[in-house]
Amino acid sequence: MTTFVSFLETVGSFLLGVVARSAVFMAGLIALAVPALLLALAWRALQRRREAALAEVGGLSYRRDAYYAPNHTWLAPAARGLRVGIDDFAQRLIPSATAVELPRRGMKVRRGDPVAMVRAGGRSIRVLAPIDGTIVAGNGAVRREPGLVKREPYGRGWLFGIAPADGSYLTFPQDRDGGGWLRRERERLDRYVERELGLVAADGGELPPPAPSTLGEEGWQKVVATFLHAA
Repeated sequence: MTTFVSFLETVGSFLLGVVARSAVFMAGLIALAVPALLLALAWRALQRRREAALAEVGGLSYRRDAYYAPNHTWLAPAARGLRVGIDDFAQRLIPSATAVELPRRGMKVRRGDPVAMVRAGGRSIRVLAPIDGTIVAGNGAVRREPGLVKREPYGRGWLFGIAPADGSYLTFPQDRDGGGWLRRERERLDRYVERELGLVAADGGELPPPAPSTLGEEGWQKVVATFLHAA
């Protein structure tokens, strides 16, 4: 009888141990799963906010809260100063993004100064400062993953932050005015490639797809100088 009781005690202890270990295991899974779920929900909410902040006009997307400079950079308020990136029009003129060079923090720039470089294999585009100011940040993400410049030009593909020297950027078009300006720029490009380069714009007035290969090297250089290096 004593042996049987001991056996039951052993079995009971074993089962209790299994239950306890299972409980600890499940608690660990829950502890890991809850933060992961919260992170996924937060990321989805952020994505929705980003999508809500974008609009489209004439086949080009634009960010509603951004200001649009003549050289096709956009400026949007950030925690420190303004974030600067290239707009959808500009990214379509870049065949790819294989490397990005950014300005150093603390550098003072004048409007029209070359401050960043987007490289696409053997081609490169100088990004000019849209306003006077001081560089306060560089986006390390685009150094590590240059393709963000094309995939997310209004989001993670921003280039640098700048503290404006004055409020001149407030005169740039914004929201619907910014979208209207982009549409007019697209139309101006269509006229330019037809009149100056002797090429026929794509049906429906869309940008030549893909613009770099359609324009040829010399034509592409002229378009970049005319549209992306405007003061």
